[in-house]
Amino acid sequence: MLAIDRRCILNEISKLLKGLGINMDMIEIKKGGKYKVISASGGDDPMVTEGEYVGYTVLGEEGAVVFRVKNNTKSLLRMIPVSGLYAIEFENEDLLKQKEKTDETGKMDYIK
Repeated sequence: MLAIDRRCILNEISKLLKGLGINMDMIEIKKGGKYKVISASGGDDPMVTEGEYVGYTVLGEEGAVVFRVKNNTKSLLRMIPVSGLYAIEFENEDLLKQKEKTDETGKMDYIK
């Protein structure tokens, strides 16, 4: 198995985003956008989720991102724990936005 240094990858992503004028510490993905998410599956191979970003929630004591996925004839919501995320891919840079600075410390938007 290939060992990947997450810190090295994050540094490279940070450089690319700074080149786009985006501070990596202050980015958000847009609700309603279509994304491809690669995450831990519990097995040897990662799980790939393609769907619409719905929002952020808490799953137990951990944060999770929520995506609407289509499975044959059904539409399902998939919660992916943040600690299990490997990558979130998208083609359109408009789906990434600079997070607005607010004075509200610790406030989060949850799925209602």
